[in-house]
Amino acid sequence: MFIPGQNQLFSGSGEIPKSIMLLVGTSGSGKTVYGMQFLRDGISVGDRCLYVNCSQAFTQESFNSYFTRSTTAKGPPAFVSLFAMPKPGVIQIRSLSDLLDRITSLIPMDQAEELSTRLVLDSLTDLVARFSNDAVQKFVAELYDLLKVKNIVALFTITGSPSTPTVETLGSLVDGIIQLKMNDTSDGVERSARLLSLKTAHVNPKWVRFSIKQDGSLQFVRDNSLSPSELVCKLCNGPIIGNVANAGSGSGSPFHPHCLDTYQKLGDIYGSHILYALQPGVVNANFFFIDIVGLSNPLLSVEKQIGKIEDLNALIGSCDAYSKVPKDNKIVLPTGDGMAIGFLINPELPLQLSIQLHRKLQAFNAKTTSDKSIGVRIGISSGPVFVVSDVNNNQNVWGPGIILARRVMDLGDDGHILLADNIAEALVNLKDEYRKVIRPVGSGYKIKHGQLLTLYSAFSQDFGNPAIPTRISELS
Repeated sequence: MFIPGQNQLFSGSGEIPKSIMLLVGTSGSGKTVYGMQFLRDGISVGDRCLYVNCSQAFTQESFNSYFTRSTTAKGPPAFVSLFAMPKPGVIQIRSLSDLLDRITSLIPMDQAEELSTRLVLDSLTDLVARFSNDAVQKFVAELYDLLKVKNIVALFTITGSPSTPTVETLGSLVDGIIQLKMNDTSDGVERSARLLSLKTAHVNPKWVRFSIKQDGSLQFVRDNSLSPSELVCKLCNGPIIGNVANAGSGSGSPFHPHCLDTYQKLGDIYGSHILYALQPGVVNANFFFIDIVGLSNPLLSVEKQIGKIEDLNALIGSCDAYSKVPKDNKIVLPTGDGMAIGFLINPELPLQLSIQLHRKLQAFNAKTTSDKSIGVRIGISSGPVFVVSDVNNNQNVWGPGIILARRVMDLGDDGHILLADNIAEALVNLKDEYRKVIRPVGSGYKIKHGQLLTLYSAFSQDFGNPAIPTRISELS
């Protein structure tokens, strides 16, 4: 198959056969860059290459920039986008069926044995947010069958972890899974990759480090240090290599020296633990779910991504609606691009935190440069969640309350504060001031698994976004 870093990733006998693989990792782990390397390698050996873009934030100009140094006669790969204006005679993409038809139209009918085709679909995360889970699963199954018949190799990217239910389901529909992760090291940021599974061969998953060079290409180095016997940093989950005595420690756990300061700063904001000894079982919480708009843009350096996350954390920590709530009355779950905060008291707190944060963001963005400014979208809901312990015996929560808050947030654009009906109607009936700022967007919107949602938006002159969310307009 000739995936990037194949010799280091695959320890089985022979080569990886032509496969359709799911590329999974957190935001910033390098999925798009890995896919670009896959296509660059294809161009260098004369393969036909096709890139399918599912992100509204990623333009063809951004895509072409990955191939400006390519001197091949074929030029950059073919580019298909859900959001590009169709050319005359070209199918306008309105559904997953249209997207499948568009991909089919670009795949040669007479696929010659000596001429291979490579495809990158980036990313399934955007498709799941835009369409239903079931529709995306059907699309992946149909695309897989099409590519297999044509003997085409492909990478489908998705944000998450291998244990995420959506990733598990979609991973079962393809030939294997490649996992990427991001590591903080004393020398900067490195990524690691491993071949997690492959249907046609036995795989012994081993992490392999790779770096992104200045020209955007990948450089792989076998990482023999990632063994279970090594100490692992509590903050970044990277191995602590060398003299253990030089590693900092806190709460009985080791840290990289450069991570210890960050851990202590987070401790000042959130306390030394994210969850505070909640009793196992079911609790009711009012959830504030936020993420940074455009943080996964591949043109944004990892340093700036991390900077935005740290700035957002500090701004949230400075809001009274957060800082004055006792630690044992809130749940804080980092999510990569943002966080989920569950308040176990007072259903007003998620909205109050949203309003306070928006006002602080306005002041922050007015004083900083455009590349460091922060745009966010927020989803608010309430409901029950289960308190459970994960494989490391750390507490976590999951359930209808936090799931609905995430899905409400996913419908928003930059600046939106969106509320599910269960909490919006309670607040409107609570105070007159909320009646003035909480406005219905509409009812009967179908989200994942056929769930119907009545959506509300909170906005005024100095917070929120009065526009109808783009995805709601598309669903109408």
